[in-house]
Amino acid sequence: MNMHIHKGAYLTKEVPPAAADAKEAEAMLANLTKELGSITTLLEANKQATETQYKDLKAHYSGLKADSEAVRAEVQKHAAEYAALVTQQQALQQALDQVKKEMDAPLIRGGSDLKDHDIKAAIELQRRAFLFKGGDNDDFTPDMDNLVDASQYRSAVRKLMKVGVESKQKIVRSLTEMERKAFEASSLDAAMFSPEMLGIEVDCIIECAELLDLYGQVTVGKSTFMYPQVMDYGAIGKYDCDAKCDAEYGPEGNIQYKNGAVSDFRGVFCLQRKVLTEANYPLLDFMYKAAARSYRINRNRALMTGDGINEPLGWLTNDCFTKMKTSGATFNHIDFRIFFASAPVEYGAVTAVMHQNVFAYLACMVDSVGRFLFGDGLMTYSPDDVRERIRISNCLPDATDGLTKGSAANPFTTGDFLVAAGSWGRAYYVVNKRPLWIEQWEGQSSAWCVKYQFGAEDGGFTACCPAARILTVGP
Repeated sequence: MNMHIHKGAYLTKEVPPAAADAKEAEAMLANLTKELGSITTLLEANKQATETQYKDLKAHYSGLKADSEAVRAEVQKHAAEYAALVTQQQALQQALDQVKKEMDAPLIRGGSDLKDHDIKAAIELQRRAFLFKGGDNDDFTPDMDNLVDASQYRSAVRKLMKVGVESKQKIVRSLTEMERKAFEASSLDAAMFSPEMLGIEVDCIIECAELLDLYGQVTVGKSTFMYPQVMDYGAIGKYDCDAKCDAEYGPEGNIQYKNGAVSDFRGVFCLQRKVLTEANYPLLDFMYKAAARSYRINRNRALMTGDGINEPLGWLTNDCFTKMKTSGATFNHIDFRIFFASAPVEYGAVTAVMHQNVFAYLACMVDSVGRFLFGDGLMTYSPDDVRERIRISNCLPDATDGLTKGSAANPFTTGDFLVAAGSWGRAYYVVNKRPLWIEQWEGQSSAWCVKYQFGAEDGGFTACCPAARILTVGP
């Protein structure tokens, strides 16, 4: 075959898409393996430190009368350290789960797993394009004969990530026939990237991030929706006489239909063109992970304390759950044990959620002879029990105000939030509409920087008010 080389032309070595996928998977696996090792080491060290701190608390202070300010301060200091270790342990476990999930990405697994995933991802890509053009989710039917070739899609994306170093028009002209077909069929001409098609598969719906995994899940197809709220499931029906040929209606207002809406999560990356000359495809992987973590942090906060303005209305702000109060401007082991044990178990397993400092306040409580009131480990205090029954989140209010309140000299403030407990899968639902996405923002790119924008659409609503309750400072 004759080749005609003319002045100004440049030669490149074309890498087959499959080989490029394998090379990318190898690089991703190497980075994730290193990260996994680091987190595992930190988690193991943290577990040992937590166990040691717990043993030290019991060994050094159990039986020691807390009749002096110095002793009380020392106990409180060690309890705060213990609470910090437990909080860190939960965070490290979540990070470990995230890395394991990323290591299980289809691109890394390869083989039949990647092939099956690519088919599902191509169908999902068709669905998103259909919805983007105004179609209804119930009317979507996949066109199996015209699915986008995922390997060619990934190859095209790798080249498109060089936009900024080269012009987009030049890169599009350099696409092979198969890459161009994938480019046109997948809406890449609109600079839209799909993490599923890239084999990254960032799934923020079922991922554990603080309290997100505790809630129920629902998916909607519209920005506004209606949902039923049942006040008393037992009142929906009842045992009745055989002679009747009908059934009676339940009490009026027991089943209510309420309106809900999803909110927009938005963000922007601005990358210097010099950065793009040093990194191409892995940079997109980085942006997805960074955007996903930002999304989880903001979503977790909003679903608890969001004000409902441009964000979901959090369950604490909604003020729907049953409220209980302590007997006075104090908080002791009796208040906590009564509150936790009286949470309605009919809805499922009960989990308590509180601020780290409130947990530390409980952990350091001793009786008149210096015995730790929760030291027997039978009531959500020992490390094993804490991991199962208490979830710590510093997005929640801190009634201790940095462990400065709660004493006789400086009591708690009446009405302040202390702890919530309930069956969260029934009490609160997260709403998912549009998963996390990212695209090039060509209109805002300049001679020095290239911008990428990302976003998601989601919401949340209180489903069953009696399924959870909140303890506040009385009287």
